[in-house]
Amino acid sequence: MSVYQRDSRWMVYWHVNGKRHDKSFGRGDLAQAKAQVFDKAVQNAIEHGLPIPDPATATASVQVVKTVSTMDAPTGEVLGQKPVGITLLELGHRYLDHMRASGRTDKHIRNIERLLENQFVPVIGDKPVDSLTYQGDMVPFILHFKGVSGTTKKTRSQYTVNKYCDYLSFIFNFGIDNGLTKVNPLKNWKKPKVQPWDLKLTLDDAKKIMACAEPHLRWAMEVCFNLGTRPGESELLSLRWENIDFTAGTVRIYATKTKTYRTVPINPSFLKRLEEEKASSQSEYVIEYMGRKLTTIRKAFKHACQRAGITYPTRMYDLRHLFATTLLSKGADLAAVSKMMGHATVKMTADTYYHYMEGEKERAVKLLPALEVA
Repeated sequence: MSVYQRDSRWMVYWHVNGKRHDKSFGRGDLAQAKAQVFDKAVQNAIEHGLPIPDPATATASVQVVKTVSTMDAPTGEVLGQKPVGITLLELGHRYLDHMRASGRTDKHIRNIERLLENQFVPVIGDKPVDSLTYQGDMVPFILHFKGVSGTTKKTRSQYTVNKYCDYLSFIFNFGIDNGLTKVNPLKNWKKPKVQPWDLKLTLDDAKKIMACAEPHLRWAMEVCFNLGTRPGESELLSLRWENIDFTAGTVRIYATKTKTYRTVPINPSFLKRLEEEKASSQSEYVIEYMGRKLTTIRKAFKHACQRAGITYPTRMYDLRHLFATTLLSKGADLAAVSKMMGHATVKMTADTYYHYMEGEKERAVKLLPALEVA
């Protein structure tokens, strides 16, 4: 149950037997008052197992009176309704400002801003944060996003639901840490475990995709695999020629995710490929399209996979995984691969990729000396 706005109209939504229902009350202060009263009536009915009340009957006595401020400017005041504290939308915008001040990427900030304004607030309602509860607001929020996406027409994954809840929880905790709010209604939410991504991409299939890819994507795939970069603007598409030391045969990669630099040695044969590409490059970026910096190659990769006849789920990020698994399966040192991947700890790399190190346990036990009495 929640109050929200759509095209300036005040709306109430609720779920019955897993089905969502929405009711519009129009625009203005009176519409807002009716929506808030009806929302409480719906909550009360559901809590007590009663039928959902008729909207007109439940809001028949609602009225708005005009009061005069000290500046003689008329203002609308809803009888019996006085929201207290910072609202979700205002807190969310303050959190976005905090992220900008902390140096987070514009793309990440825009993504959360779109979610806040187009998804979170319309579903939860722009209520005072301290009035939100887990049962009354967060459970309906979670159940809503467990449904079918209006964009993809597919059921959202648990990973997506977890990510949305994490973003909301970050906003709530920001409010508490800065004395703006007192509660995090998601505090008692237990994040469900998500099944790890099943890496199916092989070197042979990667070559098939490259054969069907446009030139800029083919080159991006080659760079991603050889350097183990994170795809997208976070690393791959932000890589500049000045980051490559052709004399030392290394590349210096900045990771926006961890705010750190790492130096990765370059295979001699691929170093020659980089020299060739640089000679014909029209921009400062290693990956470009007609002399311009790219911001995404997701669609191009998807279309190339379709043309190549790849039927299982795969993504550009799988090339980074393929970089790690190929090295480890050929006996590369785990710590060295961890450093090249830019992982915070070797444990992170081991937990993710150790099962690809074929024969390591067998080689380890062979190192034991015999324990016997002569």
